[in-house]
Amino acid sequence: MKLLLDAGNSRIKWQLRDRADIVCSGVDVAETAGLFREMDDRLWTQVDFVAICTVRSESAREALVRAIKLHTQVPVRFFWTEPRFGDLVCAYENPSAMGADRWHAMVAAWEVFKGACVVIDAGSAITVDWIDASGRHEGGYILPGKNLMLDALSQKTARVLFQREQTLASVSPGQTTGECVLHGVNWLLRALAIELGRKTTVPVMVTGGDGPYIKKALSESADPALPVRLSPDLVLDGLAQVANC
Repeated sequence: MKLLLDAGNSRIKWQLRDRADIVCSGVDVAETAGLFREMDDRLWTQVDFVAICTVRSESAREALVRAIKLHTQVPVRFFWTEPRFGDLVCAYENPSAMGADRWHAMVAAWEVFKGACVVIDAGSAITVDWIDASGRHEGGYILPGKNLMLDALSQKTARVLFQREQTLASVSPGQTTGECVLHGVNWLLRALAIELGRKTTVPVMVTGGDGPYIKKALSESADPALPVRLSPDLVLDGLAQVANC
């Protein structure tokens, strides 16, 4: 069985797969302590390969490998952005400069649609990428995600004080500083989805922690005939393909 990891800036998502079957899975904060607590010794003995997609620093990658080696000595391999995978062709002149999570999300989306599509990964950063009908990556956008925007307002402004907790994703004008911040960030994310929905005529694949909010806003603003699909495991699905799992 193959252990797949998507190690992002704020969390680590992993799955143990037996071909197409997900045997065990987990999501943890970016620290390695307590990682894989859902895995028992019996499952570890069945792991024969570890594949990792990450945007983390070299020291963080080394810590991750050490955490894995506490349980198994099987090969551990990092997978990065490539010039192409099958018919999918990276737009970057230097593909290694593209985040591996972004690339593997595109790999998975292309496998699903086999045609023109838009791929949105709404995590710590929000990435939006276009793929044409032939599989050529046309480029994309990188924007700050919801938590990055909240971090900036929290850390870089002296008197903008607010609580992050919010039960409703409201976009109405706020009547407290906290509401103004949270509703304003929601407003920006919604505006992104509305603009994309107005201009896009090809299927959209959405993933990431804020993916459900983006998908909802897209579904409400775009042509009802526009396919908008939420795939929480998109990066891991793409990693499984390139790792031949």
